[in-house]
Parts: sequence; C-alpha cells; structure tokens
Amino acid sequence: NMSVSDRMSMFQNEGEATPQRPHAGLPTKPIEGGSSAGAAVSVHMLSLDDNTKRPRAVSCLAVNGDGTLFAYSPNNHEVHIAEYTGSGFKTISVLKEHDQLVTSMDWAHNSDRIVTCSQDRNAYVWDGDRAKGWKPTLVHLRIHRAATYVKWCNSEKKFAVASGQKSVAVCYYEEENNWWVSKLIEGFESTVLTVAWHKSDMVLAAGSSDGTVRLFAAAVKGVDSKPSQIFGPDVSFKKMGTEICTIRANAWVHDMTFSPSSDVLAFTSHDSCVSFLPIVEGTPPSQESVVRVKCSGLPHQRVLFISNDRLLAGGHDCNPSVFVRKGAQWVEGMKIDDESTGKKDAGATSARSAAFSKFQVATTQGNFSNGSSNAGTSVTTAHQNCITDLVTCPAWGGVEKATKVASAGLDGRLCFWDLTSPTLEAQFAKLSVGAQI
Repeated sequence: NMSVSDRMSMFQNEGEATPQRPHAGLPTKPIEGGSSAGAAVSVHMLSLDDNTKRPRAVSCLAVNGDGTLFAYSPNNHEVHIAEYTGSGFKTISVLKEHDQLVTSMDWAHNSDRIVTCSQDRNAYVWDGDRAKGWKPTLVHLRIHRAATYVKWCNSEKKFAVASGQKSVAVCYYEEENNWWVSKLIEGFESTVLTVAWHKSDMVLAAGSSDGTVRLFAAAVKGVDSKPSQIFGPDVSFKKMGTEICTIRANAWVHDMTFSPSSDVLAFTSHDSCVSFLPIVEGTPPSQESVVRVKCSGLPHQRVLFISNDRLLAGGHDCNPSVFVRKGAQWVEGMKIDDESTGKKDAGATSARSAAFSKFQVATTQGNFSNGSSNAGTSVTTAHQNCITDLVTCPAWGGVEKATKVASAGLDGRLCFWDLTSPTLEAQFAKLSVGAQI
C-alpha cells in the first residue's frame, strides 16, 4: 500500500510538470483582505516545520499589553516569543522549560508576566523582557494529570489552572520561598477545560467535560482583601472552593469568559451552542436564566468579549462570529470574515493543480465533497483550519472596546482583525437595537 505522501508525489509528477502553487496554509507574504461586508484582516505565518517546511499548528496564543510581543506554542513543548515588526514576526526567544505539549498561556498586561501550563502537569510564571530574556519560576500545582487551561485574575496576584485531575488549582505567590503555591478546588466529574474570573477576583467560574459550569468562592486569605457578599448573605465566604452554583451545559464546555462589567458569563460548548448566564449581585445564578444560542455552524473553541454587549467566538468554522446583546437576549449577529481573503489566497489554478488540491484537502481536512468543480479544493476563509485562540490587549481597546483582535489556528496562521470599519460598526449597531430594553 502506498502512503498518502507517495500518492501525492506521484500525482504531482505525473505527465507534464505543472507550476506548483504554495501550500494552502502558507501565504508567501502577509495577506491583506476584507471588505465593507466584513472586518479588514491581515494574515501572517508564525513558523514552519524545519523538515517539511509546512506551517506548524498553534495550540495557544497570548499578547502583551502594547500589542508588540506575542507568545505562542507551535503545538509542542516550546513557547516562542515573537516581536511584531509591522509587516511580520521575528522570533526573539524560545522557552523550553516544559517537557510536553503546552496547552494554554496568558500574558498579564500590568505586571508583564507570562504564565504557561502543559500536559507535563507543570505551570511556570515567566518574568523578563526583550533585553534580559525570560526566566521561569516554578508553580507548585499538586496535580497528577495534565494541566489544560490557565488564566490570570484581574489584579494579577493569582491565577487558576484547570486540569485533567477533575480539579482547579488557584495559585498565588509565596515570597519567602520564591515560588507559586496552590490550593485545589475539587468536585468535578471529569476534566476541567476552562476557567474565568469575575471582576472582583472573589468568584471563579470553571467549565468541564462533565457538561457543567460551576461557580466557586475563590478569595485567598492574605492575598485578597475581605470578600464582598456578591451573591447575598446566604452565599457568604467561608472557605476558598465553596461552590456557589452548578449550571448544566449538556456538552463539553470549551471556553468561558465574563463580560467587562461581569454582568454576564458567556461559555461555548461542544453541542455548537454559545450560552449566556446573567450575573445579578445579591442572587445566585440559576439554570432558568441561561440564554442558549444555537450556532449556525460548527462548535466554537474560544470566546472573547469585545465590548460589554458583544462577544466574539471562533473555532471549527474557521470564521469568527459576533454575538450581540439584544434586550435581555443574545443573538448570533454575523461572521466577520467575508471570505474574500481566502479566495484571494487560493488564486487561479490549473485543472491538474485543482484536482491535486482536492485530494490534499480530502486527506488533511476530511472534505470529500462531490459537488461543484470547486467544492473541497480550498477553504475561502482567512483561517484554513480550526481557530484555537482569540486575544486582544489594552493598546487595542481591551475587552471594554476592542478595535482589533488577533486569532491563531491549527493552520499556523495569526490573523489581525480590524473592527473599526464604519460599515461593520453600523451592522453591529443595527443588530443591537433594543439593547437597552
């Protein structure tokens, strides 16, 4: 039996030699795209595999406060720090403290620290800068399964690490020992996949593959000030890890985030739904108050608020979607990629190269479409594969009023999305009619 690579090579070399177009996931230079129907987008390739010269998938992404430095993992044990030069990326440091796949990272925008976690069951806090480099400080997680997700709290005094041990580690710095220690929150029935902090830093939300979203008290004595009674006297703080409520999601919860004002907790699940849980001070959240929005496409992997009334979600559709608050409800508004960039990237191809591309897409993406001649030959979105992360920073307006976001995906691409288009803003405003009802 011939291997896929052998068949592809035979197919390419058969008959007359035809000019080879670049690999579908590899733009030869940064691509600019977008139109009045969507957000303007700039596409960049982060790194290539040394042997195959193909793009390396990006498993996670983080950005510093001024939007000039990016940390990412090329789907392995390394953390790359790259500087954005205005036209491309220059790698300035490669951090190799982890032994296995880096699953998540977060960049604290005020303290300028990076926290990373990995399947090696460890987490590290990295201090440094361009000139001195980055030095790791060990985090004592006390877990015996892979770490899956990490998130700084708003004050940046502590962070939470989700894990396959059916628990969340809340970590804080112990100065006398010069390391980060943790306290565990348990009670889940399966792997915890994501966490999010309330703006008070006293409440932590966690989503799990057991199909639930749980809220916990997360104040740490000696680190936080006296906690306020956010959900009333019946849920007063007694011990870190006290469960406040459990919300059924009915599917794996991939990601979650609080709105800038923390009046809503948004989470995306594997049943292709994005749900919104209203947070009302003085009253514990309830199952009945959840607003579930069925997505028009495939499940989303990441969610990011771009204002208090707008949520950006990206995942297996390869096209970020905006969800808009409309009165007490939320609606799926629009996809910000009008797909002109992907069409421009694909370019004109001969019949032979188009057939080869169709075979390649069938083997790498599982697309065996038998429709029109163009079906299955290319992906017309800026991202050519699943979006794995969405980020913004204070220099781009932050989550309060984001004017720009960056996305990374399994195609190895990093895309900058400009959200300042007047036409795009007009479409958002039209969708938001009735938001103050």
